[in-house]
Amino acid sequence: MSESVTAARDEADAKAWFYLDHRHDIETWVSLRAAARQLLDNYLIGVTALLEDFAEDVNAAVETHDLESGSWPRGELRRSSWLHKGIPDVSIVIEWERARLLTPGSNEWPYIAVRLPLDAADDVRRRQISDAMKPLRSQLKGSSSPRFPFWRYVELPHGDRVDPDAYVEVVLANFRQLWETAAPILDALHPGGTEPAGGGPQVP
Repeated sequence: MSESVTAARDEADAKAWFYLDHRHDIETWVSLRAAARQLLDNYLIGVTALLEDFAEDVNAAVETHDLESGSWPRGELRRSSWLHKGIPDVSIVIEWERARLLTPGSNEWPYIAVRLPLDAADDVRRRQISDAMKPLRSQLKGSSSPRFPFWRYVELPHGDRVDPDAYVEVVLANFRQLWETAAPILDALHPGGTEPAGGGPQVP
């Protein structure tokens, strides 16, 4: 190798050279992501099944969507009293984008959220619920959007090994914490309901 080429390599981006030197191994590992994504997706589907018992404990109904197919699988809990103008207008959910799981960037992880259907709440109602969730966003370090007055990824610390069994417990604990914090606020926004706000497992 000539001195000019060697010098050019020394001055080049080290990450680019690392990839070129180890390209085969890197691409082999990356190709395993699809299988890992499918495995994690299966575990998350199992989480939604576990919501049945929790829903019974907190006097809520559980619904699931797109578990077998579809881009956005979801498990959600809602009290029967959470109605606006006679229409269900809010729920507490676990949701994920199936195609993006484990891919660095947006929606790499599932998220827990307070969710509004697009066709069931007017702008005034959205603002009312979003304002009510403001203390919760601060307390649980969440964000908001027009569809989600509260949402937060359930992430693992950078570099941690992804153990699906342990991760399921983390997801469930985060969901329970959100429910126990958000449900009393949502009960107060839906007067006339008879369901108690408390109950259910306590988050350690």
